[in-house]
Amino acid sequence: MSKSKIVVSVMMLIVCFMGFVSVPHIYAAGTAAEAEVLVKKAALFVKANGVDKAIQAFNNKDGEFVKDDLYVFMFRVSDKEGARVVTLAHAVNPGLIGKDLYDLKDPNGKQFMAAMAQKAMKENGGWVDYKWSHPQTKKIGNKSSYALPVGPDVFVGCGIYK
Repeated sequence: MSKSKIVVSVMMLIVCFMGFVSVPHIYAAGTAAEAEVLVKKAALFVKANGVDKAIQAFNNKDGEFVKDDLYVFMFRVSDKEGARVVTLAHAVNPGLIGKDLYDLKDPNGKQFMAAMAQKAMKENGGWVDYKWSHPQTKKIGNKSSYALPVGPDVFVGCGIYK
């Protein structure tokens, strides 16, 4: 058997066995433009269907508001003491639903949820930069979230890892 036939045979065996190797799922990294589109789509959904239906849709991890590492979250903002930025929807971490994240700080001490609420509700939306743990690498890195108001006390957002 010629050398080239042996090489081709070995390569074919390798390709065949690759299908049996377990590899962890790696999500494609969403872009800023994709995050903005997803947030604007979510805002239109809230306006057309109301907050209650939006909560159901945004909490569906297999739904239309989750794409690779992008997902829509929704918060209610209140001036009442004790409940200032309460999570209404979070498909990736449902344990956050009902929790007030106003005082949540990044590793540098920035109250990024308070900043996000300010950006969404007082400045009519925009981007907030902060540091956060990347879900795949578990390393602290740069993250930005885009947020828009969808009512007098509710905003939606989506974050990207940079």
